[in-house]
Amino acid sequence: MTFKSSLLLVALAVVITACGSSQPPPQEQKPSRKETVFDPLTSTLDRAKGVQQTVDDQAAEQRRKIEAAEK
Repeated sequence: MTFKSSLLLVALAVVITACGSSQPPPQEQKPSRKETVFDPLTSTLDRAKGVQQTVDDQAAEQRRKIEAAEK
């Protein structure tokens, strides 16, 4: 590598860094969520998932109790 090409690379690096912003851009806020016609359906699904989790937890607990009683 010659002196001229090294000097050119350094000059290019200085120019590129000088063009950069010293402050990060402000954080964009997410727009507030708008209510849609599907909200009742999705909330029903969320509640059903919660109920299913409760049923699964109770079934697992019952299985543990049965297995403990068999020993």
